[in-house]
Amino acid sequence: MIIDTYQSTQVMRILKSGKIYRANPSITYKAEYAALIDMLGLHCECPVFGVVKGRKQNTGGRVSGAVRIRLNVPDELVRLTEYPVWADFLYNFKFTNPKDYATIIVGTDDVDSKKHAAIVKDLKNQRPLSQYKVPQAILEYIDPKWVVRFRIVHGTREKEDRRESFWNRFRR
Repeated sequence: MIIDTYQSTQVMRILKSGKIYRANPSITYKAEYAALIDMLGLHCECPVFGVVKGRKQNTGGRVSGAVRIRLNVPDELVRLTEYPVWADFLYNFKFTNPKDYATIIVGTDDVDSKKHAAIVKDLKNQRPLSQYKVPQAILEYIDPKWVVRFRIVHGTREKEDRRESFWNRFRR
């Protein structure tokens, strides 16, 4: 599967040296990423996020988007989530039981328990790529053998976001 991921120049240096890149645990989203790792059965400390080439994308949340790296990843190593479903999970997470991401705290009016259960079920359920509207690719690591090409991203984030919005009109 062809995946594009936005990473820092440090990640590209690691890959150019021939080493496998494994993301360091996130300080900000440590618990949320741990929940995703559990839901998808991953074996890593922090997932690596990407988008599927030719499909609608939402990469506006990228933090370290200095380099766009195109990867050709074996299909069996890619997990997929629906981007809006993941975004809903991130919002709901603050209302979950600290010891159980699938359970909403009793008395919370901001989040519906049944809807949250459906979100968790959707994130766990791996479907064929064609069944995702805005697929988000999740990887355990990046192998330098997968790198097809890379491009330093120039310009502002706003410029990149406008470019992405334009191309999304032509993607499935």
